[in-house]
Amino acid sequence: MLNTQTIKSLTDLRTNPAAITQLAKDEGPVYIFNRSKPISVLMDLEDYEDLIDRLEDALDAIESKKLKKSSKKSDFVSLDELKKDLGI
Repeated sequence: MLNTQTIKSLTDLRTNPAAITQLAKDEGPVYIFNRSKPISVLMDLEDYEDLIDRLEDALDAIESKKLKKSSKKSDFVSLDELKKDLGI
């Protein structure tokens, strides 16, 4: 969420990148502005990876729903049927 503590200028980032990266780790995303315009967001790597994982999961769920709607029941095989066919 945008708050005054997590808004920094491009000059702040150039002057003290370590402090800005620590702020991102401690407080969440840091919004970088240049001449009063937002230009980028700096965030902790773990938070970023978690966000990407969640996004991929959501996209997979949407794709799965689309496939289920467009496919016939016979197009899918249950896990038990697959194991039986593979001899597992």
